[in-house]
Order: sequence, then structure tokens, then C-alpha cells
Amino acid sequence: MSRPSQDTPHSHLVEIGWLARRLDDASVVAVDCRFELANRDAGRAAYAEGHIPGALYLDAERDLSGPAGPHGGRHPLPPLEQFSRTLGALGIDETITVVAYDVPQNGFAPRLWWLLRYLGHDRVAVLNGGWPAWLGTGLPVSREREPRRAPRRFVPHARPELAADLHEVRRIAAAGGAALVDSRAPERYRGEVEPLDPVAGHIPGAVNLPWNATLDQAGRFKPRAELAEQFNRLGDADPVVYCGSGLTACANVLAMLEAGIRGARLYPGSWSDWCSYPENAVATGSGDAGRAHERSGRRPAPEEEETG
Repeated sequence: MSRPSQDTPHSHLVEIGWLARRLDDASVVAVDCRFELANRDAGRAAYAEGHIPGALYLDAERDLSGPAGPHGGRHPLPPLEQFSRTLGALGIDETITVVAYDVPQNGFAPRLWWLLRYLGHDRVAVLNGGWPAWLGTGLPVSREREPRRAPRRFVPHARPELAADLHEVRRIAAAGGAALVDSRAPERYRGEVEPLDPVAGHIPGAVNLPWNATLDQAGRFKPRAELAEQFNRLGDADPVVYCGSGLTACANVLAMLEAGIRGARLYPGSWSDWCSYPENAVATGSGDAGRAHERSGRRPAPEEEETG
């Protein structure tokens, strides 16, 4: 596993002050990614009630995901050409620095961060502390409609090496040659409850590192040294990271990069893809040994909310 020196200056996070000083910089754009799984319109409504001045809005389902099918997970990647057109229509191209933000405890801004990097766009970061931190500083809040920016042409340069597909995850699970990281809450990992998918449990061999454990009580990502210590159990394997549907796992990928783990990859379909195949083994409990696939979970009620 390749790790940079500890004095590397690059970060995938920006602080509130950095963005506040650049509100009038046309080459920097904030993108509001607030979203709630239990109320699909809540993010857009929250944006209308108040957002960072000049910020655009992208919806975790309508924009940052593609249509769900029998397989591929609840939030498959959007068609890349379509998403590229969406970005271009918003005035984003390779010259624009994108700062994604949300309510950090919901964990959706890192999905935009990951998608842009997957498309070859490195001028992207997540706002550390997100919307609550912005509000807490007393900085300006806008209720204006989404600004109209001159359209540009976003040219994707996909990096398939940042993702792992079902076939590779099956191979890893069978061989145990790399670290599989389950980013969901411990009770979902153990199979004690499953509020969103029809099967409870985890991929055999996966370790549980909940994505929100990378945040402090204020919703900021923990310092690099703390993150590195948190991920020590992964050893030297390049981890493949998943959650329920490929949304909140992106926060774990970001945290791993901050900690110096450069080989982390996302399994976009995540658990909702894995459990859609009856032949895939399912493990339960806190151990890593898989067992025969069981329909031990339950389908969620529509009003229930759970991340990922």
C-alpha cells in the first residue's frame, strides 16, 4: 500500500475560511449536496431556505446516481456522459475548483468528491464541517435561486482503477487477499437489523469501519494522525470500501486518502448490489467467516431513514 510522506501538503478537505475568501472567485464553486433518504425533497428544500452564497445544488439520487435496477445497487453511478453534461450545464469544466458540502453527519458531499475524481477531475474538495460549520461562523447565507453560470464543456477522463466491480469483490472475498471495508453501522454489519435492503449481514471477510467514525463531534474529519491510527488494522492491503449503496462509503475513501492510504477503491454497488445475487454468500455477527446466503433481513418501511 503506497503511503505519502507525512508532510505532504495536499488535502481533499478545505476549511470554512478558505472558501469564504473565494466567494467572488469565478473559478471556485460550492455545490450543496444536502439530502435525506427518508425525504427525497428535503435537500432541495433546505437549499431554498438558505445556502452558501453562489452555491449550486446537486441531488444525491437525481444527479449523483443513476436509475436503480434489479442489480447494481440502490444508487448506481450515473451514466458518465449524462453526468458530464450536467456538470457542463452548471458551468463546471477542468478549470473550476468544486467544493462540495452538506450536513456532514449525513455523508453525501463525499459522493460528489469521489465522482469528480473518478471522472479525472482533481480540482475538488469537501468543505470540512460542512453547512453547520458555515452557519456557526456567522458568514453570509443566501436564499437566492440557483445562480445561472455560463455553460462549459466538461470532458470526462474516467479512472476505472478507483472502483471495484462485483466480480473483483467476489474474487477478493473468496481469496482474502485484500481488505474489504464495510462502512455501515455495526448493527447492520452484524446483520442484527437491515432497514434498507432485503438481506441483512455483510460480505464475507469484510471488516467494519463505520464511515461516521472518521468525524469528530462537530462533524469535522479527524486529524490525519487519528485517521491513520483508526485504519491501522487494514495493514498493507489496498482496501475496497463499501456501504449500503455506495454513497457514504465515499467518506471513508476520503478519510483513507487523508490518512495516507492511496490505494482505497469504492465498490459502487455496495451491499445493495451484493445481496441482490442469491448465490453470493452472506456473513453475520462480528466474525469474518461467511455462511450460506440467507434472507434474514427485512424490507424497510418507506418512512425509515438510514445512511448509505
